[in-house]
Amino acid sequence: MKSEKINNNYIIRLDRGEKIIESIKEFCTKKSITLGYFFAIGALDEVELAHYVVETKKYSSKKFNRPLEITNMSGNIATMNNEIYLHCHITLSNEEMNAIAGHLVEGKVAATCEIVLFALKGEINRKYDDFIGLNLLDM
Repeated sequence: MKSEKINNNYIIRLDRGEKIIESIKEFCTKKSITLGYFFAIGALDEVELAHYVVETKKYSSKKFNRPLEITNMSGNIATMNNEIYLHCHITLSNEEMNAIAGHLVEGKVAATCEIVLFALKGEINRKYDDFIGLNLLDM
């Protein structure tokens, strides 16, 4: 991972083999970023996506082990139980230019992943919501 700070924001480049969620969490922990959001583009060769069904309060997930372009990735940064908590969604494109999308569980970089991370001052925690079954922003 390489990064450049511009004002209170960061440009981050992940290299081949690095894991996206793991890397962003480590970066935020190291830089004491507890609130923010990020966008990214790049390419993956392994990814796990999830989809949540409110009625059942369960995720289904699927792993893909093939080259995929990140056409859009966006997420936010909060905290839960005094740890960094990321919520990230991603849209990917395969070799036929078909889209695959969902909640990003984790992805391994194939070539590069270019992330723009906006750090905000403050902290917003997440709290489990029994009715929805998810860790929602506690505001």
